[in-house]
Amino acid sequence: MGKGFTLNGGARRLRKGHQPDSDRPHRVVLTRPFCMDATEVTVAAMKTCVDAKACDAPKTLEVWANYPRRPDHPANEVSWDKAKKYCKAQGKDLPTEAQWEWAATGGDGRKWPWGNDEPTCEHADFTIGVLVSPGGDSGCHGGGTSPVRSHLKGDRTWPTGTLHDLAGNVWEWCDDTYAKYGTGPVTDPHVQKPGVLVHVVRGGGWNRSNLGIQTAFRGAAIHTYEVPGLGFRCVRNP
Repeated sequence: MGKGFTLNGGARRLRKGHQPDSDRPHRVVLTRPFCMDATEVTVAAMKTCVDAKACDAPKTLEVWANYPRRPDHPANEVSWDKAKKYCKAQGKDLPTEAQWEWAATGGDGRKWPWGNDEPTCEHADFTIGVLVSPGGDSGCHGGGTSPVRSHLKGDRTWPTGTLHDLAGNVWEWCDDTYAKYGTGPVTDPHVQKPGVLVHVVRGGGWNRSNLGIQTAFRGAAIHTYEVPGLGFRCVRNP
C-alpha cells in the first residue's frame, strides 16, 4: 500500500523580485520506497567526487563558501545542475519535493522534523529573532553553516535510521521544477515542466527564521543559483 499524506504550506522564492504565492493543501500518495542520505552532502564527499572528475566544484570565493576548506560542513554554493550531477555519480538522484516532505514529517503534519516544539539552537542552525540580512552575521553560530550532525535534538528519527539537519543549516535542492500546488490528489508526484528553470528548495538555512525552516515551507531558485545558504542531499530510488 502507498503512504498517503497532505502537502501544504506557503511558497517564498529565494530570488529577489518575486511575490509570495499561496498553496492549497492537496493529498499525496507515495507508492515507491526510497532511501535518503542521513546528512546533507558534505564538502569532503563533494571533493572526492570532484577529484575523481565525476563532479563539478562549488563556488569558492564567497565569504561563507565551505569548499574545500571545511570538510565536515555541507557543500554549499552548489547549483541544481552540480547537485544533480553529484547524485547521479553516486547512483542516486535529488529527492522529489514529496519525498523530501515525507522524510521530514512522515505525513503527520508536524511543523518541524522533530515535532512541534519551538526550535532552539539545539535543534537547528537558523536565525533566532530578527534577520539582519540573508548574508549577514546570522545563524546560531555567527554566520555560515555548521558541521553536519551538529544539532541532534532536531533529528528526524525513523525505525530504519536517523536524518540530520532537515531544518536549517542549508536549503536543500529538490528535483522538481517549481509550480503551485494543484487541488486534487496525486500519486508519486514528480513535477518536471519543460522550459521551467526554477526548482524547489526545502528546509531553510542558517540565515532563515523559525518560519523558514518549517517542514511545509517552500522556496524556489533558478537552477544556476549558488549561494552560501543552499546545498543538497540525495536519495536512492529503486
